[in-house]
Amino acid sequence: MRRLTSIVVLFAFWLLITASVEPLELAIGVVVSVLVGWWADRVLWPGEPEPMPLRTWRRVPIYLGYLIKEIVVAALYVAERVLDPALRIAPTMHTHRVHFDSDTARVAFANSITLTPGTLTVDVEGDTYTIHCLHESFTDTISSGDLERRVARTFDG
Repeated sequence: MRRLTSIVVLFAFWLLITASVEPLELAIGVVVSVLVGWWADRVLWPGEPEPMPLRTWRRVPIYLGYLIKEIVVAALYVAERVLDPALRIAPTMHTHRVHFDSDTARVAFANSITLTPGTLTVDVEGDTYTIHCLHESFTDTISSGDLERRVARTFDG
């Protein structure tokens, strides 16, 4: 299943970068995707467990929609703070403890924080994340547990 997932992702990437549906280019994309997917499965991660089950891939688009919405809202909030002199920027460090069963969920949580304007995952030690925020209010989504629940629902199976 991992090999098939790799091949499909590689072929989707091929379509994205070539932006062509010419039969010859599609055929080349299939051949290259199959060869690289087969090679990666045998050489890069032999004997390792499945990185993400198929059911997880079905949940990813919903999570990405949520994350994009949060990124846009945070970007507007950062712009407001930067452009309005009455609103202070008061950088702060925030620690947040979470428990995820999978490394994929841990990485997704850290990267989601870093991708959101105004926040940056500085360190991860065990289940404790150290997060730099432009203002204390930027921790609201993290402290509420909403981001954690959505990451767990999507990536922890």
